[in-house]
Amino acid sequence: MLTLSEYFCPNEQCKEYGLKSQGNLVKSGTYLKGGERKQMLQCKICRHRFSETCNTVFANCHYSDQDIGQIITCVIEGNGVRATSRITGKSKEGVNRVILKAGNHAEQILSGLLCSLHLEECQLDELWSFVNKKRLCRKRI
Repeated sequence: MLTLSEYFCPNEQCKEYGLKSQGNLVKSGTYLKGGERKQMLQCKICRHRFSETCNTVFANCHYSDQDIGQIITCVIEGNGVRATSRITGKSKEGVNRVILKAGNHAEQILSGLLCSLHLEECQLDELWSFVNKKRLCRKRI
C-alpha cells in the first residue's frame, strides 16, 4: 500500500476530488482480495469510502495483483490471449478481461497526460522509414 498522501478522493462531488491527500483521508477497515488484505479508505470531507485499488487496473478484479501483473507482462512480451491463458493457468475470458481493462486504463491515463502537451516539433523517423520501405517494395514489383 502507498502512503495515504498518494491517494485522492474519487468522489467527483467532493471539493478534494483528484487532489492528493492533504490529511483528508483515513484508513477505514480492510478486506480480502485474492488472498491479500486490501485497505479501505474514507474521505473526511465527503465521507466517501473506497478501496486502495479504486481507479486502478486492479479494481473490481477477482485475480490477485500478482496474477494481473503476470497477465500484463505476458502480453507485453508479445504473447496472445491463448498463450497467456496457458502460461498463467487462467481462463481465456479472464485474461481477455484483464487485457481490455488494462488497455482502457492506459488509454485513460495517457489521454489525460497528453491532452495538455504542446509540441514544437515531432520526429517520426521510424514511421517515415517504414512507409518509405513499403513504397520502395511496390516500385520494384
